[in-house]
Amino acid sequence: MDRKRILTAALLVAAQALLPTGPAMAETNRIVLRVNDRIATLYDYEKLKLDRIRNLARSNLSEEERQQLMAQVGPETMRALFEEMLLLSRADQLSIRIPPSELQAALERTKESFGIRTDEEYEEALRQSGMTRDALRQQIENGMRMREVFGIEVYSDIAVEEEDLRRYYGNHPEEFRTQAALQLREVVVLESSTLDSSERSELAQRLREAIAAGEAEALLMESEAAGSTTGWIDLGWVQVGDLDPQLEGAVEKLEAGQVSEATAARGGLHLLQLVERRDARLREFSEVRQELAAAERDRRFQKKQAEYMSRLEKTAFIVSNPPPEAADYRGQGGDAPSPSDGLAPVSEPTESTAAESG
Repeated sequence: MDRKRILTAALLVAAQALLPTGPAMAETNRIVLRVNDRIATLYDYEKLKLDRIRNLARSNLSEEERQQLMAQVGPETMRALFEEMLLLSRADQLSIRIPPSELQAALERTKESFGIRTDEEYEEALRQSGMTRDALRQQIENGMRMREVFGIEVYSDIAVEEEDLRRYYGNHPEEFRTQAALQLREVVVLESSTLDSSERSELAQRLREAIAAGEAEALLMESEAAGSTTGWIDLGWVQVGDLDPQLEGAVEKLEAGQVSEATAARGGLHLLQLVERRDARLREFSEVRQELAAAERDRRFQKKQAEYMSRLEKTAFIVSNPPPEAADYRGQGGDAPSPSDGLAPVSEPTESTAAESG
């Protein structure tokens, strides 16, 4: 067993040990955080922490990256819990409710995105993630309510003016310039075949002439079946400069439909056919307007989201008694919850009493 798998197993065992049993259960009822009318217990904190450790253990991060994140798992968990409570409390104040039909549709989309088609697959996925049906449904509902808050109070206030987009387009032309590209397909007469060098060259020439004449199908099928060629390989769009230099030279002067000379490169003799050529050009503003607008709205949203979360924090009633390992969670300065956390995009809160103790 390699070190990565050993570390993953160790993290999962350690994470499971975090869940309390017996007399320790009483301690888990201790309230670690109150935000307005919402409370979180030590159990809520430990369960969320367990989920984070499990995700870290299953990630493709390097051991060093995983250890760095593990060192901050306490404060980051507490911060995530805190921000979720801020947003859900605001959703309560706005009387945001998710209709059952919308919630069910979101649940179905979630299952579909993971390729889950049967109840058996659903139960197995829940088991592997350590969740129940009700817990998953609640997580999805919470995420939808928080996105609704962001949508009402942050995103709705973001307006992107045409003049701003045109100014950016004019000042950053390099971002909208496309490189020259070639749409190619190829046949390779294989070096690994039983043919000797001269036979491969002869076959390549016969294929080139047949392809140029539009009569290559039978010869291609025969040579592929004999293991002498690859058959057609669709290379798709390739930017000029990304091809092997020898192959680049072979297609440099081709017109659409023409076939290159047989060119020696990795694997054998390559015959490349140019399907289409696209010259370098500056994309028109009309082509990129929607991309520009989406990017600018996202940039403004990120800025407003951070400001909004700060305002929510300042106007909330907060009583905090976190575990010692997470004591500095308010100083983490983490980003507002992201959609991948089950949290998403919200405006200015209504005025409320702000206080903090503990």
